Amino acid sequence: MSLCSTSTKGILLTLLAGTLWGLISIFVRKLSALGLTSLDITALRSFCAGIALLATVPLIDRNALKLKFLDIWCVAGCGIVSITLFNICYFAAIKLTTVNISVVLLYTSPIFITLLSCFFFGEKFTRWKLLALVMVMLGCILVSGMLSGGEMKLSPLGLLLGIGSGLFYGLYSIFGRFAQQRGYSSLSITLWSFIFAGAVSMLAIRYDRVMPALSNPHAWPALAGLVLVATILPYCAYTAGLRLLPPSVAAITVAVEPIVGTLVGTLFFREPLPIAAVVGMILIIAAMPVTRIVHGHGPCAQDAVIGMVASGGEGRQELSLQDQIEDLKE
Repeated sequence: MSLCSTSTKGILLTLLAGTLWGLISIFVRKLSALGLTSLDITALRSFCAGIALLATVPLIDRNALKLKFLDIWCVAGCGIVSITLFNICYFAAIKLTTVNISVVLLYTSPIFITLLSCFFFGEKFTRWKLLALVMVMLGCILVSGMLSGGEMKLSPLGLLLGIGSGLFYGLYSIFGRFAQQRGYSSLSITLWSFIFAGAVSMLAIRYDRVMPALSNPHAWPALAGLVLVATILPYCAYTAGLRLLPPSVAAITVAVEPIVGTLVGTLFFREPLPIAAVVGMILIIAAMPVTRIVHGHGPCAQDAVIGMVASGGEGRQELSLQDQIEDLKE
């Protein structure tokens, strides 16, 4: 497979992941209407995804169950830190601030991913990545409606929890890349991530609320959609895309999620679509091709760098290869 087609496949996979994650409100609203809280839904989501993956993945790839003791920290980090702690911080931030502010703070995650990728994997921090990050952040602010003149409630603890949600959310890309460098497949990483997240979620489930809600037959289609469409499929797609793209590029590309979420609100729940939100969507979409530019060269030049980064070499070696390509072009 050529480098151009490899990076294109990675971008399509992360776009698919962001699109599916953006559909989550369809299922969450139905479950919320049955009396479940956000944390109840999150705990059910992780637990049921872990059970579903454990039941099906070995039928597809028995090797996905193999996990070395010294590598547990990678997938435990994905599950406990990046899934469980992210959700705890995010919903706590919503309570202490507002939904709009929490969404914006959550999407500080591409900044953390970019900086950590530079440190751990030798990614180069270019002015184009900086431009893309600024575009995504500004786009998310506009899409969230934070500037619409509504309630602005922000405490120091709420700010800390919101930024924490962005950090923990972004760490999935970092832990996932470490696991991939150790030879684990996308299915294996997703499986073990939700085994750990599901096990921890058992402690958070309020059975006095969950069991009555699940006795309603309308709960099961919504739960199935939440687990399959908005959890298993996007996590598998994103983890597979992460193998083909630098984590920073994957993080910026998956920012299509708030766009889809806003459109779902408009199309399914008749929520208004302000002009500012449309402008924000355009900014987020425009940021994606910016990540494929390397010092003014075309997308295939970026694809060459992406392919080398995705090959799993050591950080300093990757940086050297990038510099060699640029020297040859100059």
